[in-house]
Amino acid sequence: MISVEIGGVPLRAERYIFQLGGCEVPPLDSMVLACHMGGARATAGRNPGRSFDFLAGAATVFQPGFASRWTFFGAIDMAMFHFLDPNHDMVRQLQRLLAARAKSPTFSDPLVHASAQQVLAEIARSSTPNAGFVERASALMVEQACRVLEGKTGRHLPPDALQLGRLQGVLEWIGQNLSSELSNAELAERAGVSESHFRRIFQEAMGMTPHRYVLRLRLERVHELLTRTSFSIARVAAQCGFNSQSHMTACFAAAYGITPARARQQARA
Repeated sequence: MISVEIGGVPLRAERYIFQLGGCEVPPLDSMVLACHMGGARATAGRNPGRSFDFLAGAATVFQPGFASRWTFFGAIDMAMFHFLDPNHDMVRQLQRLLAARAKSPTFSDPLVHASAQQVLAEIARSSTPNAGFVERASALMVEQACRVLEGKTGRHLPPDALQLGRLQGVLEWIGQNLSSELSNAELAERAGVSESHFRRIFQEAMGMTPHRYVLRLRLERVHELLTRTSFSIARVAAQCGFNSQSHMTACFAAAYGITPARARQQARA
């Protein structure tokens, strides 16, 4: 777990890696934006009859006092952003948007996910992260979450039960086989639907195309291997499913703004 307080919209960011199993979360002291950063499916709720599914790329907002039981169907990377100032304008706006809802909204938005990823990456990169960058990225994340809840952008989840059942096995298989080609045709076959239907239900459920989802998971795995192992960059590229080191470098630089070699140097500094 990592934990750090962020200015701007006052937040405490926490990141957890959960394994197969479950846990009880006591009543929350503050409003929390939870982001599923990658991995297997999870379910959460006060009781089994009111639980909801939480897939990679999804986010939700919990009210203060919310207590829940979580079940993890494999390894999961989870970020929790605690709002520290209930009187902040953005927090008040979230409160208003949530007030009319009977349960916590679950949604998928690429900008919320990308902003959360950048905040977490900057915090993990150094013992003295760039405070200005982290504040701006976290403010963007919260503002975009508000826009999603207002219905201006993003997609609310989950899809119907049949689509979710088809997808969850595919999502778990993707996470376990990132070194493979993972074509849409192969993924659709595993889901038991046509390729065009698979692309549609995947977009509806995850808020992004299968290709974009696979690329995001591959780049997250690249970042993990670069910072936690001594594997050569060429080996990292091969293990994460890139057809060449140069292809991986171009994709990584486009996503993170630095090269893989530079990311490794920063992690070791």
